[in-house]
Amino acid sequence: MDTTKKGIEIAPYFNPTLAKRDGYDILTLDVFDTERLRDNARKDVMVPNDRLHEIEEVDLVGDASGIGDVVREAGLEGQLGYIISSHNFEHLPNPILFLQGCYDALAPGGMLSMVVPDYRACFDHFRMPTRLSDWLGAYYDGRRQPSPETLFDYLFNQARAHADGHMVDAVDIATARIGEVRPSTDPHDVFAKYVADRTDPGPYRDAHCTTFFPELFELMYRDLRQLGLIRFDIEEITETSVFEFYIHLRKPEEFKPIPDAEYAARRWELLQVVSTSLGAAGFAEKPLMQELKDRFRRRFGRN
Repeated sequence: MDTTKKGIEIAPYFNPTLAKRDGYDILTLDVFDTERLRDNARKDVMVPNDRLHEIEEVDLVGDASGIGDVVREAGLEGQLGYIISSHNFEHLPNPILFLQGCYDALAPGGMLSMVVPDYRACFDHFRMPTRLSDWLGAYYDGRRQPSPETLFDYLFNQARAHADGHMVDAVDIATARIGEVRPSTDPHDVFAKYVADRTDPGPYRDAHCTTFFPELFELMYRDLRQLGLIRFDIEEITETSVFEFYIHLRKPEEFKPIPDAEYAARRWELLQVVSTSLGAAGFAEKPLMQELKDRFRRRFGRN
């Protein structure tokens, strides 16, 4: 992407990818204003005190799902060269609305670059992957915060990895073993919170609203483009590196529909990869997987 142009970075907190202080013409978008963000950071044990000064001024205040409205109100619609989002997309309660807003915010040729976690390699490991219908429901319901069911799933299936004698939130998908990842929450406590949320959702609470891996994102994205809800071209979707992967989407100079036959052929390829990945979970070592299946059959008398 052309970083000489004006861009936006979404919620960089204390670790901006491209910093204003380094001369980039970049705006910071965050749900909190600068004062609130810095106050939060002072109370955050994960933010070193000597890095508080790296929190830059917040230029645009609003939730990322509504980035289209925020940019429009700032008079910048269709003028941006790029948008950067690092480990933010998976938190969004309304991903389709976000992608549409980014498209409207960018000038033709502009790029949306995102880094997102592979759910199989982080604390979402035991969750089921997101479905296209989940995104569609959030979009048509106008969702702006995680539903009680999303919060329940996020907390109920939280996991931690045991690696080299330490508890960690993420593992290397290429080397991790099945037994290293274990549940880490009290189900009764989470269920009580869910029941309470059904009665009174209360203020916004953060969660990973989307759980996916590269091929699953590409599958859902291509489906949405073919259905007419999104218009970006895919510049690149990388393979998972350790626990995350990169997504680069470009706003075309001229939108061109993908022929149905080409779409159907790629969709079939992706469906096969997704189906295989769900069975193997990216961690499965075949002898160990077979041993686990045999143990299950012996215990429950299944044929």
